[in-house]
Amino acid sequence: MRRKNLNKTLLVLAVAGVLCFSSCSSKKKAMQEQTKKSFGVELELPCVNESYDDADYFKAMGTANNVNAQNARTAAFDAAKSMLLRRLGGFVSGLSADYSRSVSGDAKQDKVQRMIEGEMNTLVQKEINDAEKTCEKILQDEAGNYNSFVAIRVSKKELINKISDKLSNNEELEIEFNRDQFRKYAEDKMKKMQEQQKR
Repeated sequence: MRRKNLNKTLLVLAVAGVLCFSSCSSKKKAMQEQTKKSFGVELELPCVNESYDDADYFKAMGTANNVNAQNARTAAFDAAKSMLLRRLGGFVSGLSADYSRSVSGDAKQDKVQRMIEGEMNTLVQKEINDAEKTCEKILQDEAGNYNSFVAIRVSKKELINKISDKLSNNEELEIEFNRDQFRKYAEDKMKKMQEQQKR
């Protein structure tokens, strides 16, 4: 008799547990649906992990949508290069201003800064055109269009070495180029850029 009562009790508890679980599951699902309606669905973008600078590389990601797969790939690659160029434009401008201010007098600063910036911009453009592709994904949506994601990177060390070589060989600069001092300014500027990207 006791065994029957025990079995009944266990059966009632099991049914109650299942009902409670399905009720909690239904509530959770309803909350998720409400969140989707209110704010939209969270998307996980391909290649996004390869789009943040680290200690060794400047990085960027571009996306594009097109009815033609190759056109989508090309446009995404161009978008990544354009984004990296914009970011490095700020880097070049800040670095050339800081360095020229420290090595030239007030009378020469503007001229020296323009020359340094011009040399750096030319080199940055070339490095971006030769940037290494680190991730590429292409997805086709329900309408048949292609969504392309491309991440690229440029080596910080190589870029600074090439800029240093170019500036130290420029006889028109009218200053004595100090590689160590320039590298220190560059490293400080790169560190600040990386910290801003994390925020």
